[in-house]
Amino acid sequence: MATRYLVINGSAEDSEGAIRLCGEALYKEGIVMKDFGTLCVEREKDFPTGLPTEIPTAIPHVKAEGIRENAICFLKLDKPVVFRRLDDDTEEVETDMVFNLAIKNPEEHLMVLQNMMMFLNDPEVLLKCRTLSNEETAAYLQEQLG
Repeated sequence: MATRYLVINGSAEDSEGAIRLCGEALYKEGIVMKDFGTLCVEREKDFPTGLPTEIPTAIPHVKAEGIRENAICFLKLDKPVVFRRLDDDTEEVETDMVFNLAIKNPEEHLMVLQNMMMFLNDPEVLLKCRTLSNEETAAYLQEQLG
């Protein structure tokens, strides 16, 4: 299973705006269908994805038709936005790092989520992702996550 890594910078007012930025980037690359971002936003309302790790992140995703290839869009925000927490949706985290997953095969979905959770629990790799250039970050993600 090959995964493509897109790394983008952006500015958003809220988690919905951040997810839409990722959805647009994935769509422009021809990886997902046009409504992928909207589907991720809708799913986020019922199943929030904010992770209360040492350095908080969010991993919005949706199992959807129309994903052409596996990809992860990593968005570096210029200022943090609020996501509701994955483990307790009454709590929130602020993050400037969003990893939007577009995984084609439902069986691979869980495996990718598990790999991401281990990766995102390591503050050193997240600090590195924050400081590397976008091209270097994409290569680093490929190296770390496969």
